[in-house]
This record gives sequence, structure tokens and C-alpha cells, in this order.
Amino acid sequence: MLIYAAIGAAGLVLLLFMLVVGELFGGDADAGHDIAHMDHGGGPSVLSVRVMASFLTAFGVGGVVSQYYHLSHPASSGIGVAAGLVMATIVYQFAKLLYSQQASTDLTMNRLVGVTAVVSIAIPPKGVGQVSVNAGGEVSEHLARSASGDAVARGTTVTITGLGGDSVTVAPGSSASGGLR
Repeated sequence: MLIYAAIGAAGLVLLLFMLVVGELFGGDADAGHDIAHMDHGGGPSVLSVRVMASFLTAFGVGGVVSQYYHLSHPASSGIGVAAGLVMATIVYQFAKLLYSQQASTDLTMNRLVGVTAVVSIAIPPKGVGQVSVNAGGEVSEHLARSASGDAVARGTTVTITGLGGDSVTVAPGSSASGGLR
């Protein structure tokens, strides 16, 4: 029974440590520290520290309870694994739910191609200027170069035609879409 209690206590201590670190330092102790770097769309990982710690805690509790009822070690381990899987699944599904509720106002640069912008700082011939984009209800400023290499005056309506390093490439004229696609 002692081994199951130790495993459960280790999982609980790890969960409490993550809670305290998150509260004291204002961050998520689990963010970016997944053991398996699988492509999970930026959401929680099945093998995140939080999910594994909850598995260990439930495994220990399941083992202790089954040992209390004098079950064999293989039966206690089986019950512990089942309890751990149930708890880890619940924690993972809850983390997925919370992650799906997050909203982001960040614009992806790729989504700017085809969007209409206004030149806020004139673009000199073969030089760099700046455009103002009103996309997704958010105004953003971007360094801009003319696609043709010609000068573009301040206040000109342009269409973003491409991306190039730290700047966008623009062409005079307006797009039919006028916003994010």
C-alpha cells in the first residue's frame, strides 16, 4: 500500500507545485513543457505534465483503495491504471475545453495578402514606407515596399500582394475584399 500512496503523493505534490508556481509567478507552469512535442494544434498535449501528474495521483489513490480492500498487487495496479486513465482523460478534456475558449486578436501575416491598406508613410522608389491596415477590427501598421519599385504617395489606397521578410509588398489600387479573407 505504501508504494501506491507514495506514487499518489508524488503526483499530488507535482500538481500543487504547478498551482503555487502559477499563482506566484502569474504564469502557467505547464505552458510549453510537454514531454511529447506532437502537433496538437497549439492546444494541450496528452502527455503534458498536468495530465501525467493527475494520472499519477489517481493511480496512487486507486492502488491505495484497492489495497485497503485486500486485493492483489496486479488487481490494485489494474484499478490504479483505470483510475489514472479516467482522471487523465477528464483533465485533458477540461484543458481542451478551456483552450478552445481562448480568443486571440493576433493577425497572421499570411492573412494580410489581398487586404486593402492605406499608405501612412510614403514609400520612396525601391525603398521602404509604412501602411496602415484595418483588418479584423484591429488597426495595425506594417513596413511596406512597392511591388513595382515605384514611389507610392502617402494616403494612397494599396492592396497587399505579398510578404517579404519584415515587410509587406503592396500594389496601388484597392481589392474587392477590403478586409481579411
